[in-house]
Amino acid sequence: MARPKSSLMQAIAKRAEEELKEIGNHKVCFCLQAIISSAKYPVDVVAPVFGIHRSTLFKWIREYNDQGIEGLIAKPKGHNPSKLSAQQKEKIIGWLTEGKNADGEAVHWTLAWLIDEVERVFGIRVGKTPLWLFIRKSGFRQKVPRPVHAMSDPLAQDAFKKKR
Repeated sequence: MARPKSSLMQAIAKRAEEELKEIGNHKVCFCLQAIISSAKYPVDVVAPVFGIHRSTLFKWIREYNDQGIEGLIAKPKGHNPSKLSAQQKEKIIGWLTEGKNADGEAVHWTLAWLIDEVERVFGIRVGKTPLWLFIRKSGFRQKVPRPVHAMSDPLAQDAFKKKR
């Protein structure tokens, strides 16, 4: 059974109808139309018609009541800032370019070793994917060895390399 509609709901619906005529934003119009419909019909009927969950409709009503149209406009989500500073990133690029770790020892870098080195030197635990993306954006590519056939002759290969 639907809950009874309050006069506040009717006022919200009337305000939404008036503002719907002035807006060109598709998503906002969609939300306003759902709000208007929920004043006339039960939320359990309106939500499936609009293809949304009833809690989404209640959220739209609450945001519209609190903030007006601004509450219905999608806000940018953003992303988490990098844990590494610009200087730390430059240092990592230097390690990869030189093939040496922070102590100056020669290293054939793997992602796991680089994560451990960053944690050891900077005290920051960096995830595998963000570090890999940073390395790729910096222009580095993973070195993949050529396969060696099990029946190949290492001496013949060395002799061939020396003839070149």
